[in-house]
Amino acid sequence: MKNLFQLPLENNILPIFPAFFFPNIEYFQYLNNYDSVCVETHESFPKQTFRNRTYILSANGVQSINIPIIKEKKYRQTTSEVKICYKDNWNTKSWRAITSAYGNSPYFEYFENDIKHFFIYKYEKLLDLNLDILSYFKKRFEIETKIFLTKNYINIENKEIDFRNKFIPQNKSIKEIGEENFEKYTQCFCEKFDFAENLSCLDLLFNTGKESIHYIKKNHINFTK
Repeated sequence: MKNLFQLPLENNILPIFPAFFFPNIEYFQYLNNYDSVCVETHESFPKQTFRNRTYILSANGVQSINIPIIKEKKYRQTTSEVKICYKDNWNTKSWRAITSAYGNSPYFEYFENDIKHFFIYKYEKLLDLNLDILSYFKKRFEIETKIFLTKNYINIENKEIDFRNKFIPQNKSIKEIGEENFEKYTQCFCEKFDFAENLSCLDLLFNTGKESIHYIKKNHINFTK
């Protein structure tokens, strides 16, 4: 989290993004549209979102990878408090699934060690893992957006810049919010399945390598900042 800085309390007009587990392509397209954003750290942790899941393309089709969390019964946790549960070795199983899905992709060997780190190192808190992932892919995709962290929960009147509830697993496709921005690229198992759009950033990176930078920026979402 070296490049993520705290946001002053008085500044509450920046777009607010959630912290996701290997965000989908749409997330980075939106992020790339802004000079500065803040990442939410004090919301009540919402269930069944991309905060602890991502979608990849496997030999059996689109597959979700989920991070189990430790549930606190006494109170509602904020995003910054949520801890990861390693009881069932989700990290080992998830890395095995990613290796199986992308082991033969053109650029897997180039980024394998970088990505494997996120599954070998046992992060205590989900937010720390997600912020490190965001920082890594921001650099990898050469996104220059400055990212800050919220110090408290902020209510925004302008919902156009509130992205905390914009990306939900049931709406993986950008088509559902009114605009199609996904050019096809060659995916693993393309001989078996039609192009699966808007998957995890892992899918784009392993299949297109450095071209992923141009893909994100060429196919950015056009809207007024």
